[in-house]
Amino acid sequence: MSDNKTKYWVKASNGIFQEEFLDWANRGMFFGDGLFETMVFHQGAILFRDAHQERLLEGLSILKISSQHLSDIQDLESFLLQSCGTESTLRVRWNVYRKGLGKYTPDSPHCDETVWTEAFLPAPAIKATAYIHPRIRLASSSWSHCKTLNALPYVLANLDRREKGFDEVLLLDDKGRLSEAGSSNLFWKIGESFFTPSLDCNGIAGVSRRTIIEHLQKLKMDLTEGEFQPSVLQDADQVFTSNVSGVSYIGQLEGQEFDTQAIESIASLFVAQ
Repeated sequence: MSDNKTKYWVKASNGIFQEEFLDWANRGMFFGDGLFETMVFHQGAILFRDAHQERLLEGLSILKISSQHLSDIQDLESFLLQSCGTESTLRVRWNVYRKGLGKYTPDSPHCDETVWTEAFLPAPAIKATAYIHPRIRLASSSWSHCKTLNALPYVLANLDRREKGFDEVLLLDDKGRLSEAGSSNLFWKIGESFFTPSLDCNGIAGVSRRTIIEHLQKLKMDLTEGEFQPSVLQDADQVFTSNVSGVSYIGQLEGQEFDTQAIESIASLFVAQ
């Protein structure tokens, strides 16, 4: 405990508040002051390792959190290999948050980290039904493309999605343009052309998004990143979402049906797809 005046209690399973030490009390919990990476650890390696580290370092720079003492992702990979072996594919969450407490004004520029692992589950191949959220909008900011610990728009959008009985929810930005899905980036295909919202539309700079874009460019496929109104999806043949868990094809969006046949060249980029 830091001093006689600073104390923290956690409500235990017996319903009684118990005094705890400071390890769990951090700026990530108190203020959402940090970032996280969701990664896949497969056959002893973190998939898309360099892209995850690059995104994290960019986000830390934007949030003015020092990366001086940050673990190198290769060291993190070695730690996971030593601790978890190679037999299981794991979903890994790497939280990096500003060190210390303070109040709104931080008392340290440095970072702390936690790592959490669980069994990996690939993204469902098909999300049968989807809708566009009528109220929640993703706001513009210099960090809107960063994967921050403040994820309330996505939490509330997915709560609404579940209550309404849909498999996916699409989100618009504060100008009414297509942005992304509830936990994934958004793509669609018209004929042989691919489309995805620009990051100027306040979506997360997804590692899977980057991987798919680079792959399509390598194949010299027609790809447009832009600012789109929701009505453009009326012309789409396929609509799909992506995150590091894989690709999911939307079957129906507000009454309109789409082709859900997997695009093999994209599916091959991800584990168990």
